[in-house]
Amino acid sequence: MISRRSVISIVICVLAAFVIAACGGSPSGPSEGQGVTLTGRVHGGPVGFVSAASGASSAATLTVTVVGTTITATVTTDGTFTLRGLPEGSFTLEFFDGATSLGTIEFTGVNANQEITITVLIQGSTVTLLDQRRNGIGHGDLEIEGLVEAVVTLNATGESVFTIDGYMVVARPLETSIREGNQRRGVEDVTVGRKVHVKGAWETNAAGGQQVLAHEIKLQGAGDGSGDDGDGNTSWCPSSGKKAEVEGKITAKGGADITVSQQGKGDYLANVDASTRIRKGNTTLTFDQLAVGNRVHVQGSSLGLSGDTCGVQASEVKLQN
Repeated sequence: MISRRSVISIVICVLAAFVIAACGGSPSGPSEGQGVTLTGRVHGGPVGFVSAASGASSAATLTVTVVGTTITATVTTDGTFTLRGLPEGSFTLEFFDGATSLGTIEFTGVNANQEITITVLIQGSTVTLLDQRRNGIGHGDLEIEGLVEAVVTLNATGESVFTIDGYMVVARPLETSIREGNQRRGVEDVTVGRKVHVKGAWETNAAGGQQVLAHEIKLQGAGDGSGDDGDGNTSWCPSSGKKAEVEGKITAKGGADITVSQQGKGDYLANVDASTRIRKGNTTLTFDQLAVGNRVHVQGSSLGLSGDTCGVQASEVKLQN
């Protein structure tokens, strides 16, 4: 016979389950604020879909789903979407035009409670990840390439702090290597306007915020690729005739040129001709083997700024993926 106390316990459990369900929760699901948050922006998309790159409108519905879960979001008319409660470790996003799958993007090395921001290009049935930034508790390695925007603290024997491409970057003696080519440099050489490549890892600062501890800061393009016009003025696009370098993903391809978008800067239109070396490692490639979405490193001479695009006559295109 079931005791009265047991009956009361069962009734309490049933009522608790109803309360949780009524509030939209699940006894086994994550609580609000847990898990990974991903915010995205879509360029392109289905014909008629309103995105950051188009002004037309239609009834097209673009959705994003985390494969293997019930987590999904509808892309808004301005091309943005947000997904919450994503799992750490790895997950895959799948993009749909109505019921038609357009493609997937896989994420690995995701740390707990990270905030991920991405930019996506959709062309037909091809989905390409153009940009990705991660903030949060995790300590995963990352790379940053861009301009030094500010020198917050400069200390040759202690901790120096810089703002680089929107990130707070910390350099410490014995922990951070600073170099330019094969030459060693000091924190005093990391100046506003210099183009740098940073390898580092996330860490939590004394105030509880997130910063990047730099393992290596590589100075790039001193007086040429940095965009110094010779008069002390800096720009992301070097003056015509000066050395130019760009690293990023191909966002468009013409008959004899590629458009490369570099994070934190803008678009570079790289002209490719018979004298341009195209390679991946030690393997020589052809222009036809370059595709939208490929990550490349381009070297050449600047053709100057035309509107919002920096022209480059490419001497070498190095495929990185």
